[in-house]
Amino acid sequence: MTTQDAPLFRRLLGPTMDLLPDAVRHVHDGQGRLELSGLAQIDIMPGLLPRLICALMGLPRPGRNVPVTVIFDRTPTVEHWHRRFGDRVYASELTAGTGAETGLLVERMGMITNIFRIEATASALHLTVMHCRFLGMPMPGWLAPRCAVAERQEDGNFTFDIPIDLPWLGRLIHYRGELAGA
Repeated sequence: MTTQDAPLFRRLLGPTMDLLPDAVRHVHDGQGRLELSGLAQIDIMPGLLPRLICALMGLPRPGRNVPVTVIFDRTPTVEHWHRRFGDRVYASELTAGTGAETGLLVERMGMITNIFRIEATASALHLTVMHCRFLGMPMPGWLAPRCAVAERQEDGNFTFDIPIDLPWLGRLIHYRGELAGA
């Protein structure tokens, strides 16, 4: 397999990809379709504004033991992630950054583009939002979401922990869960 044919995350992480726990590496170091299911715990800041923001972004509704299905359609150049949290469905497209964003992961989700720094360790894959764009325009730091994702393996399963903060509002949403099949 040439570097150009390697999976997206392998190209971005290089040999550090091999540090990841098996379940996490399985999700990100393959090609083709992968479907995982499980349960999530979702907390949203109380109030109308936080719920409206989450709804506009298509993010999950709050709840305990919310059924989750994630479908990863993976090719060497692009990954499409299709997520269902209860009755809320949303999707994103992931690619490798270019130009000033070389080495970073670019996620397009509706009107928002998130640019992540990714790091592999023996315990987790860490994805940290470096900056965001709204409708293609850079978001100022005081407005842009903060997010530090951690993906781990627990009891052989893939787990995710995704807190999203808005600097002007606080913790907007925090969702975490476990997916089987990895």
